[in-house]
Parts: sequence; C-alpha cells; structure tokens
Amino acid sequence: MVTDDAAALPATWLGRGGADGARAGLQVVGMPVMVDHQIFAPSQASEEPDLARSLLVALAEGRKVTTSRPSPGQFRRVYLQLQEQGYEAIVSVHLSAELSGTVSSARIARRGITIPVTVVDTRTVAMAQGLGVQAAWNAAAHGADMAQVVQTARTAAQHQVFLYVPSLEQLKRGGRLAPSVARVGSMLQIKPLLTVQGGRLVVAETPRTAVKAKARFRALVGSALEAAISVGSGSAVGSPEPDLVVHHLADPDGAHDLVGDVTEQYAPDAVAEVVEIPPVLAAHVGIGVRAAVIRHPNLQP
Repeated sequence: MVTDDAAALPATWLGRGGADGARAGLQVVGMPVMVDHQIFAPSQASEEPDLARSLLVALAEGRKVTTSRPSPGQFRRVYLQLQEQGYEAIVSVHLSAELSGTVSSARIARRGITIPVTVVDTRTVAMAQGLGVQAAWNAAAHGADMAQVVQTARTAAQHQVFLYVPSLEQLKRGGRLAPSVARVGSMLQIKPLLTVQGGRLVVAETPRTAVKAKARFRALVGSALEAAISVGSGSAVGSPEPDLVVHHLADPDGAHDLVGDVTEQYAPDAVAEVVEIPPVLAAHVGIGVRAAVIRHPNLQP
C-alpha cells in the first residue's frame, strides 16, 4: 500500500521509532512544502522538526507558504521499490483529487509498472483519509484480496470532516477553496465552518465572530458524533480505533479540551484521538485551525 502525508496518520500507528521504523508494506509519499524559497520533504523524518518550526514562524509572520503535489517520479520510485520487494499488487490511496493533483501524479506514475497498481481517490482528507488507509491496510494484513482492499479504502469518503479555520486566506491563496466561499469569510465578521462534500471543501454554517463559530463547531462535532454512536455500536471496549479524531496545529491542550467537552456532553463512551495536523495541510489552513473527523458507524479501521 501507498498513501500520502495528507492522511495525517499518527506516528504511533505508523510505527516510527519502532523496531522496523514503519508499517510493513506501507509507504507514505511526502508532499513538498515550501517556506519562502526553502523546500522541505516531510517524508524525511530528519526534516520534520525543522519544517514544523519554520512553518509556524512563517504562518505567524504571514510569509509565503505553499505546497506541491508529489511528482510522478516520486511515486514511480516507490512503486518500483515495492515491485522489487516482491509485492504482487499495489493499492495507492490518496487525498481528494478536488483538493490536490496527487491522484493525477499517482496515475501517471503507474504506467510501465509491471504489477497492478490501483489508485484510489478517497474524496476526502486528513484522518478521514487516514482511517481509510488504516482500514485497507488491516484488510490486506488479514488476507483480503485486492478488490476488497480497494473497496475498503474507498470507505474513507463516508467519514465526516468538520473544520474551523480562523482565516480563509491561506486556503484562498492555495486555491483549495472556491472564491465565492472565501468571499463569505471576509464579510461581516463571518467565520465559516467547513466540511467535505463531494471531495471539496464547502461551507457547513456561517456563524459570526470567532466565539460563536467555536461554539457551533463544538456543537456540530458533538451532534455528528452522538448520531454516529447511536446508529453504530461505537468502538469495541478497549479498542484503539477512534470514533472521533481532533486535529490541531501546535495546540494539543486545546484539542484535548475540545475532546473532553464534546465527549462529556454528547458521547461519554466514545473513543477519541488527538492528532497534530500534518505540515502539508497546516500550510493551507493556518494557525488556530481545529478539525474533527467522525468515523462512520460500523466502519472499523
């Protein structure tokens, strides 16, 4: 399996620092992040601390931060490596093609690869994509065939995503948000709450002021979590799979507070996880972002 770092997979799940340093049979292709004129490749673990520091400073100072899709050459090298290691097929699982050209690069790269390569557009991003990757990897590890692994990866689109972004400027600048949506965010102190629909970022609600937006964000996430738990069975007792994932940027305490508030009021038995948003996404949403992913009922990673 192959994915990209927009999946926001936790380092603990990936196995970084473990005995083999990674999940067997899983490769994560990093997306280049540019801070001013310096290019970082976040797939290189040695560069991650430098990127995190540089990114936070640049965002705080309003400097230019951009990203790029992985090149077809990056994917081709990974596919060839897996082919040479003896794998019989590859499932390549990526963020929405509406948000990035990553899927296109992967499809170009698979040309000429001898073994079958199926590229999956998850139509989502962050740990919604990540839950799809985890589910597909688990399916493959338990003997599922390629068609079953692909179908499992596609369940990622069923997980709900909500975002609170204090400023839409970075999303507008990077072209990840329709101009009409960006204009809404500049009107009358409106702080749009965003969600993912059809693979795109769209407005879920348009509260005014940051205080009201944060309150509505908490309520939206809580209501969605409560509904998901009531429809499904939730995670099994003692299971590590989360019903809720909260993303943050350099604010773990705030994220844990949000988890506590939401679960206490709406779903006390829910399993929740806090995951820092990866640099490639942080570059577009900026400081102060809060994102939440609610696992679809009965879809176990």
